[in-house]
Amino acid sequence: MMKMLPVLLCALVLCSCVPAKQDVAQVRKTIEAMTQKSAKDMLAGVTDTTLSQYTDDAVSMPNNGPLLRGKKAMKEYYGAMLTMGVKFLSVNFTTTDVIVNGPLACELGTYTMTFQIPGTGETTEVGKYMTLYEQASDGAWKIKADTWNTNVAPPAPAKAS
Repeated sequence: MMKMLPVLLCALVLCSCVPAKQDVAQVRKTIEAMTQKSAKDMLAGVTDTTLSQYTDDAVSMPNNGPLLRGKKAMKEYYGAMLTMGVKFLSVNFTTTDVIVNGPLACELGTYTMTFQIPGTGETTEVGKYMTLYEQASDGAWKIKADTWNTNVAPPAPAKAS
């Protein structure tokens, strides 16, 4: 029996190193609430509360824009859009999948949004997105990276005459 004790202790230690299984339904519920908060912020024309959902070193890869590293870069980029007069009239995000693996979760989804850019009238865009979340030591989920793009191809270049 004494010879088995080290083996049992070793097995106990190894088992305790396995990350706890996440409740995918609960993680999805949390992520969907965060996504809906972002939609409300877009409609209200605010960025600070949405940016609080990101890790400090988060990366954002906007459609037709540069890679943004960190909250400061994101705040400047999206703030410039709002200052330019971009106004969101409707925003609808639909989470299609949530994949959870330990402290990381990936949300896949689709979106439809209507917005106005001064001088161009209303535009409706339909597309898809992917957001990577990281669970902080306090259990909160934060956005680590995001990207999205429209389903509509850019217009073809004009033919030379």
